[in-house]
Parts: sequence; C-alpha cells; structure tokens
Amino acid sequence: MSDFQTDDDIVGKADGPVVPASGRTVISRKLRELYDTVQDEGIPDKFLDLLEKLDEAERNAGTSEAR
Repeated sequence: MSDFQTDDDIVGKADGPVVPASGRTVISRKLRELYDTVQDEGIPDKFLDLLEKLDEAERNAGTSEAR
C-alpha cells in the first residue's frame, strides 16, 4: 500500500478506515503545523556537544588509521 492515498485508491477496499477528503485536509494541515513547529526549534546544547564529540572521535580515528 502506498504512503499517499487518493480517493481512487480506497474505492472498493475494506482493509482500513475511509477518511473523507475534508478529514485528510485537516490532518495534513495539522501535521504541517507540527512539522513547522519542530523545524523552528533550536538544537539542544547537549545534542550539539554529542555531535562535536562524534566529529572529534572520527577525526582521531582517521588520524590513527593513517599511521
């Protein structure tokens, strides 16, 4: 089954709930709002620190492999 359904995809199929177009519009709008909110959040300092440590470990691993 496709991640994206059209009305044609669900005609004659009884394997799941049927969501009317108006419902899909509301769901799509709410998901977009949630995505935009998450996208606008900053990256926590703890996560940035972990990424920096990972970069440093990869640089150190590359230096030791070159020897």
